[in-house]
Amino acid sequence: MRSSSQALQRPTRRPAAPAPVARRPLQLELFGRKEPPVPVLPAPGRPVMVPSPDAPRLELQRALNRLTGGRLKALTLTENRRTILSVRPGGDRTQLAVRLHRCFVGAPPEVLDAVAAFLGSKKGTEPARQALRVIRQHFAVQSEPAGRRAPRRVSHRTMGTAVDLREMADDLNARYFDGRLRVDITWGRGAGAAQPCRRRTRTASLQLGSYSYEDNLIRLHRVLDQPGVPRHVIEAVVYHELLHADMPPVVRNGRRYFHTPEFHRRERLYRHLDKANRWIQEHLPELLRARQAERRPRRA
Repeated sequence: MRSSSQALQRPTRRPAAPAPVARRPLQLELFGRKEPPVPVLPAPGRPVMVPSPDAPRLELQRALNRLTGGRLKALTLTENRRTILSVRPGGDRTQLAVRLHRCFVGAPPEVLDAVAAFLGSKKGTEPARQALRVIRQHFAVQSEPAGRRAPRRVSHRTMGTAVDLREMADDLNARYFDGRLRVDITWGRGAGAAQPCRRRTRTASLQLGSYSYEDNLIRLHRVLDQPGVPRHVIEAVVYHELLHADMPPVVRNGRRYFHTPEFHRRERLYRHLDKANRWIQEHLPELLRARQAERRPRRA
């Protein structure tokens, strides 16, 4: 038996060599490695600030309140396309409650100045009229395009007592506009459209025709729908409104001009214009009486 000192030492095992790793070619990121975005979290205990949906209205109200010297008590935003702006006294007579179309949110300073000037001016004065022109111009540009709105239902009545307005408009369109206009026309009760053909006496006026840019529609007052009214008189009114359809207003310094020198030059191209104007001036009192008769309520 061998002693422990004489015992043969066993050879130690060498660790197995690691398996060869396939080498890949070194690649460099052209624009650096894109790290995923780190979300920004609010500090512990601090509430998350969510913008208020009423913030645009409040911002507009503060701006108008500064411009009116603190007179604005309340502001309501509307989608009313008929009444752009309306105002009534607030709690006391020094404050105002205003209803304004939503398109004035974010309006430029000159438009807000016009709104404030209108609120601070007496109705019918020249400052109020100048401010109103700027307000209407902003509304016409910034409001929703007509193509996105549902068209209003307007009943077109072209056949009158002695004249078919559709036939008359088509004839004038062919003779003076090379047939390029596409305009609707109807008999109506008078007022209610954009650009009127108005005749005046010293004490009263009568809107014989009008053209609506929004509806692309000509309306003629029903007082012209009588057998005694000459055809050239009705033609003169229809031709006037066709000119409005063919000639957009000219805008200068925020004001819209409809009856420009060029408009009047082209209006004189209608050969019976002077004769029609003379007839209207001579018979205007009769037309005014006919309008008053229409307005009287019928009694059983």
